[in-house]
Amino acid sequence: MIGHNQQQRSVQGLTEEDRKVLRKAVMEMNDSMTRVGAERELQKETTNEIADKLGIDKKLFRRMSRAYFRANFKEEVQENTDFEEFYTTVMEKTAS
Repeated sequence: MIGHNQQQRSVQGLTEEDRKVLRKAVMEMNDSMTRVGAERELQKETTNEIADKLGIDKKLFRRMSRAYFRANFKEEVQENTDFEEFYTTVMEKTAS
């Protein structure tokens, strides 16, 4: 069986060692989720601070930050150009 179709084990089928492994994994996930939550909070605070301090639109700042992180500015520009051309061609030239 593949993926979600795999037969699931019941809690009764777990050995004490399996339970220790599972408990450790749950604690690791908790720690990771805590770090992610803290980083999201920092990102939110930074975004709000820039918006308030410089008057920059939050959406624009987040988009700039994502493009910088992903190092895909050229792809962003091309995607925007493609959208603009597609939208203009479909919506403005045929609207009569």
